[in-house]
Amino acid sequence: MADELLIFEQTIEALFLRALSGRLTPECKARLRQAGLDVDQKLRPAYPFDSWMTFLRITAEELFPGEPLEQGTWKLGEAYIEGFRETMLGRAVLSLLRVLGPRRALMRATQNFRAGNNYTESRLKELGPTQFELWMNEVGPYPSFTAGIIHAGLRVAGAQAIVIETSGYDGHACTYRINWSEASVSSGVAGSGDSKAAKRSGSIISL
Repeated sequence: MADELLIFEQTIEALFLRALSGRLTPECKARLRQAGLDVDQKLRPAYPFDSWMTFLRITAEELFPGEPLEQGTWKLGEAYIEGFRETMLGRAVLSLLRVLGPRRALMRATQNFRAGNNYTESRLKELGPTQFELWMNEVGPYPSFTAGIIHAGLRVAGAQAIVIETSGYDGHACTYRINWSEASVSSGVAGSGDSKAAKRSGSIISL
């Protein structure tokens, strides 16, 4: 893993300039600016990982007040994929996922996440045709953010009735137990109007 964990400019662009465009309040922008992210100025080439985690916490608190951070950061993870597909790189990556399908999309987890950072490492264990364990070396204090990304990415790849359970989380690394129903390659990223309400019980996240 890299000595200094960095989040690349395109990750910030996908979430804050694309997915959340028009949704950030002046108060949220002010808090982000104080934390080191000015969304109204040219982005830097990279941001420290710890700063990125702070940006996520601030945004979840501001956009989803009264909701647990787990739920807010999950929603930001799903929003990230929506913004990512509006970028040139994102269109290419997500188009490939539609062709690959869920299983092979998970096999590319390291490459896919490395498009936006310099540190992600992953290991995939197949438990069944549509059941896997995905270990990731660094998800920070908000593993649900990464779970939201995985969920939305699998929907792009055609998975349905996705269930994600986190286990073995130590504050850095996390294992996600993932399963889904029969895939349909015509599925896309569902918006708030076409997905069921999230049901969370403990560490189990199901949509």
